[in-house]
Amino acid sequence: MTQAEAQVVKETLPKKKLEEYRQKFWDSIPAATGWVNDYEKDFNQKQVTALDSLITNFKNETSIQVAIVTIDTMMTGKEKFNNLALRIANKWAVGEKGKDNGIVIGFSRMHRLIRISNGYGIEKLISDKETKEIIDQYIIPYFKKDEYYTGTYTGLTALIKLLKTKIKD
Repeated sequence: MTQAEAQVVKETLPKKKLEEYRQKFWDSIPAATGWVNDYEKDFNQKQVTALDSLITNFKNETSIQVAIVTIDTMMTGKEKFNNLALRIANKWAVGEKGKDNGIVIGFSRMHRLIRISNGYGIEKLISDKETKEIIDQYIIPYFKKDEYYTGTYTGLTALIKLLKTKIKD
């Protein structure tokens, strides 16, 4: 669904029905279908495969798990985006139990929001400041040009590179 199509649906859907839909989604977060879950349809299949392969190779090398989720405006309002991204991260339990070495990158093109949620084990390796720098320097410049795959890929690559240097230290 394009941004324009989603906006039309959102505007024509009664507010009560939209809130009911959002609550139902909140209450029953679907299981992840791989490392990349593109509810907003920001990527084509080749791009999903490339991101998934990059994440799988990194996981095999380090055991760190990364999931990417795009969040459609039908799923949440702007004000609850961060809460939903965190809820998805917790529901999917990305990372190994006991290591808490998971990362969830969630963004909404239409809300113009992004969040990277790091597990406690990752927080020991990289700071919130470093995570914000990756968003600001590697992701947002491409997102501003509507290049969502390039921004996601570039940000993911930068995150992986940073984590590899921290693991070696």
